[in-house]
Amino acid sequence: MDAEKEARLEAAGIDLKSALERFMGNEAMLEKYLGRFLNEKSYMELVQAVADDDSEAAGRAVHTLKSVCGSLGFGEMQTLVLDQEKAIRGGDWEKAKQMMPEIAASYDKICAALSA
Repeated sequence: MDAEKEARLEAAGIDLKSALERFMGNEAMLEKYLGRFLNEKSYMELVQAVADDDSEAAGRAVHTLKSVCGSLGFGEMQTLVLDQEKAIRGGDWEKAKQMMPEIAASYDKICAALSA
């Protein structure tokens, strides 16, 4: 990965060092999985579940998304979806729904960096 790409990804809040550790130093594999995030279904499932007012489906989607974010070093987004998962599990569906704009902004920032 070239220095420009690293800087762009880190500016988007991606902790490449920790992600690379989870990928056992295999940079090519990490890049492959970073690219796959652009088609990650759990985010779209979360968006759809919130639109459908389906807290159960949102809980499943956010749980998966939390793990993906953790694996790829998306610390800010992982924290947001972890908080949302806690709200859902705690029965505060309204709070969970209100968190979507911030989660969407984090997702968009990551996707823009990955796509550039």
